[in-house]
Amino acid sequence: MAKILKLGAVLFVITAVTGLVLGGVYTMTLEPINIAKEKEKAETLAQTLPEASEFEGIEIQQGQGVIKEVNRGLANGETVGYNITVTPKGYSGLIEMVVGISKEGKLANIKILSHTETPGLGAKAAEPAFSGQFRDKKTDELTVTKTSPGKDSEIQAISGATITSRAVTSGVNTALKYWKANYKDGGAAAQTDPATAEPEAVSSASKKTTGGGN
Repeated sequence: MAKILKLGAVLFVITAVTGLVLGGVYTMTLEPINIAKEKEKAETLAQTLPEASEFEGIEIQQGQGVIKEVNRGLANGETVGYNITVTPKGYSGLIEMVVGISKEGKLANIKILSHTETPGLGAKAAEPAFSGQFRDKKTDELTVTKTSPGKDSEIQAISGATITSRAVTSGVNTALKYWKANYKDGGAAAQTDPATAEPEAVSSASKKTTGGGN
């Protein structure tokens, strides 16, 4: 009986010490992880809206479905555009991506943050060869074509991954429609004064010209 109690005490001590060590490691790594995430977010916002030098989260209008987050891009205190994060349904799951749109409604750039699309097929959506097609376009709506684009509003699909291609394009179109409904010509949502608004989050980043997919 004494041996059993001793063994139980030893196991208890080992478990307690292990728990304390793991808890300490988690606490020590949590802040660096959060800092890295904030840095990655700031870089993504800068890549998808290069004209902006700082960003602030703003409230999303209700009932927007795939729209996950909206950030206002600022330069010298003036609004220069918006970063709209959307999560359209791809072939294998949700595709999370950021769409940068200038205050004039020009599609600046996109970046895919995460996806579960098929390697070698839909996963190519994150590569510049596909995502780079969305850069610097002025259109209200984009369409997918399986051949070489004949119009500026056309996006060539990834061979063997038409569903993914359409999903990404649909996500971009959703962001464009949201911009048009809320921010075009100083819409109600755009008229919120950045100086008096209560942003969800604020990020800063140096101006960058890099872009493309993930």
